[in-house]
Amino acid sequence: MTVQQLHYTSAAPGPDGSGFRFTAVSDDLPAALLGEVEQLVGYEPPRDAPARPSAAELASFPVAFSHHRLSDGSRLLCRAVYTGTDYSGRYGNFHAHAVRLPGGGLPGSMLPIQAWESPFWADRTPEGGVPDRSAEFTPGRHIDRTGLLEFVRARAERLEPFLTDVRTLFRSPDAPQLLVVERDSMHIAHWIAVASSVLPPELADRLTFTTYTRRPLLARQQIVGTLPDADAGGFASDHRYRVHDCTGGHSSPDREEADPWAAVAARLWLAGRPELVAAAVRSRTGTDHGAADDVGQLAALAAAEGIALDAAGRTAAARRARTHSAGSPGTALLLGLAAGGTERTAGEWTALAGLADEFAPLAAQPAMDPLKRDLLQELERAAAAPLDALLPLFRLADALDAGRTAALPALTERLGTALLDGPERDRSSARAALDGRPELAAAVLGILDRAAATGDPRAVSRVLTAELPGADLAFHPHLRMAAAAATAGDLARADRPGLFTALLNTAGTEHRSTPSVLRTAFRLVWGDTPPRPVEAGTLLAELPAAWHRAAGLDEVFVRAALDSTPDDPEAPELAKSLLLHCSETLEPRHRAALLLLELAGDIAAGEARAGCAGQAVALRAQALPLEAGIERRVSAALAGRLLGADPPLGELLALVRSGDEHFLRAYAEAARHESVADRMRREPAYAADCFTAWQTAPGDGGPWDEIRTGLLTSVLRPVVRRMPAEDVEALLASLRRRGGPWAGQFEDWNRPGVLGRVAGRWRARSVSRNGGAAGRGPGDIEPTGEERHR
Repeated sequence: MTVQQLHYTSAAPGPDGSGFRFTAVSDDLPAALLGEVEQLVGYEPPRDAPARPSAAELASFPVAFSHHRLSDGSRLLCRAVYTGTDYSGRYGNFHAHAVRLPGGGLPGSMLPIQAWESPFWADRTPEGGVPDRSAEFTPGRHIDRTGLLEFVRARAERLEPFLTDVRTLFRSPDAPQLLVVERDSMHIAHWIAVASSVLPPELADRLTFTTYTRRPLLARQQIVGTLPDADAGGFASDHRYRVHDCTGGHSSPDREEADPWAAVAARLWLAGRPELVAAAVRSRTGTDHGAADDVGQLAALAAAEGIALDAAGRTAAARRARTHSAGSPGTALLLGLAAGGTERTAGEWTALAGLADEFAPLAAQPAMDPLKRDLLQELERAAAAPLDALLPLFRLADALDAGRTAALPALTERLGTALLDGPERDRSSARAALDGRPELAAAVLGILDRAAATGDPRAVSRVLTAELPGADLAFHPHLRMAAAAATAGDLARADRPGLFTALLNTAGTEHRSTPSVLRTAFRLVWGDTPPRPVEAGTLLAELPAAWHRAAGLDEVFVRAALDSTPDDPEAPELAKSLLLHCSETLEPRHRAALLLLELAGDIAAGEARAGCAGQAVALRAQALPLEAGIERRVSAALAGRLLGADPPLGELLALVRSGDEHFLRAYAEAARHESVADRMRREPAYAADCFTAWQTAPGDGGPWDEIRTGLLTSVLRPVVRRMPAEDVEALLASLRRRGGPWAGQFEDWNRPGVLGRVAGRWRARSVSRNGGAAGRGPGDIEPTGEERHR
């Protein structure tokens, strides 16, 4: 192949002048390009180079081997070297030999960097000033596979960042230039060779570069090589450049986002397998190499060769194996993935789980042991992970037969939890996981059975109905009861004690006395609320004491009594049963409260013995803080007894002397009820009873003096003042029959003052004129009882 050549150096005066000029140019090279080319072929020696180098020193000067794009679309490949003196003996001369590549590139599809130090290049102008048209363009021999491998291993820490940056060069017109700093231009050529090897051939052929320039910031190539004296590290933070200083200077910081492809390619190079990178690159087509360079393909090649990858590389390889392989991805690749290395990520586990069926035939091979070990550790860590992440891991463990016994508990707990209260997505995943896996389904039913026994069995009922209809519940008594309860209808209207018994029968005869079964049956029927006293009484009567005591239902029954309403007719009877059957387990306060509830029932039924007021006071003190329902019931019962017909005077006296302000004020509140005043108006003898009661223990101190005085003044006096004379006489007669001072005390208490006597006489005359009480108007003043008696 004939190429267009040119030579440029400082030459003696001639037809074209003297000094630096083109000394040989091919006839067919367009003259219009020479001005542009002249700007590209110059050479400046390093700043610290010797001013008058010896022949040996000249050999150490850097070679500026460069590849440029010209304005007409063609390319220029140039080699410039320092030659020392020019024709006149002055130092500072160089020689540049360049070729123009108008179209299809170098012969034999040779890449530009492969022409590094090719025999084709000349260090002087050919004789006669005519380029040698017979020279063959052959690859150089200074960069070979062995040398490149040694080179990259010596710079392993820069390899991945460099490859990452190389892959950005063609992604946008303003991609940053790569400034590479080495002490030898030969090393820059090695970097360019590495870069060319990881680019698709059509891009590697277009890659512009120079192995040396003294002024890197003026260079326009994509990869610019320079020496340490150029101080390129000062631009490491400039976004226009990516600096790779391999001489100990500053390099650009790593990119925020890693390039998995570059990481895999670097590992292949360091493992001595660059041909795999080249093969993967050649298999791709197109110019958008960001999409074409498939990391999965490259990672799969590496894994199949047993080359250790990081987690991102293994993940990519596993995904590739899952989505691109026709049939099996190959044993070598699967074994490479199983070998692992660095800690596996969640993404890698997801990708590996997708290969569960492919791993299954290899499960018994020792090479699978690292994967099994890692998987068991991951199952431990993933116990609380989303169910979608846990289920694939279990499928992989199942395929590898990797300690299924160890993996099962974590999964069954998660499945049970998902079915009980998980979102629909998790419930759907759980149902799918159980489908066709009877062993797993049985284990999950065991979890639900325990959940029914220790948690909310009603929630388990909903799960059985909505998620697992038709499940085999033969070995799960709690689940059998939960399923039966789900069909019981409205529990609030059901015969709940009867349903409780039916659920125990569903659990099975052998389980009826089991405490956990009893508790589950109870919670299925009553939930977290205590039964009504009548229901608690029924259960207490029907269940053997040892059963309900072992099941902890005693506390439930006690709570049903303690929390009963003041008007529940069954509560006192339940209290009696609890005191009879559960006396050994009752707390002292609860015992006192139940005794008080029982006493309230006896008082209300008229069955209380003498001394009940004192007993009530003593029990209340022991039962504090007393439940409101019992307090209201006993207060009402005691007040009713003391305000009833023929009240026991000694009971009230005992209450007064106890100083129990609560009962005394409850008594006062009941005495102020209109029914008491109405009865006094109808029954003078009852009014006499009240007078006697409220005259008891005057001056006793405490709240009683205030209470009795208030009752005499605001309750009894208004009634007595409005009594007909005959009723007042009947009241006095009742007091006289009692004996003692009561009648006299009443007369003194009821004697009116002066105003009262005047009013009384006036009222008596008015009554006489109008024929008695029937003629009084609502505003008339009634005569006092004393005046009527006179």
